[in-house]
Amino acid sequence: MQMRPVPRNIDRPNRTPEYVITFLLTYYAVLFVVGKALAALVAGAFATYVMYKVTLDKPEGLAMRVLYKYVQFGKMRPTPRHCKKLEV
Repeated sequence: MQMRPVPRNIDRPNRTPEYVITFLLTYYAVLFVVGKALAALVAGAFATYVMYKVTLDKPEGLAMRVLYKYVQFGKMRPTPRHCKKLEV
């Protein structure tokens, strides 16, 4: 009986959702502010490239951890940046 070969990139991080979120947020923000689709497309591609370079050798989920730490929507659950320690 022979073992099935394991793919070499089985432990490679999958950052596709992070790249999609980065592109879409940048694209629609620039499109809303400027109103030019070509400028928004270029800005989205540049933001995705920067995200690729920043997270090249980092574990996956880095963008989600940064969003969890620094982004707060209104008065919803406070982020660790605004609430340093848990108060009981």
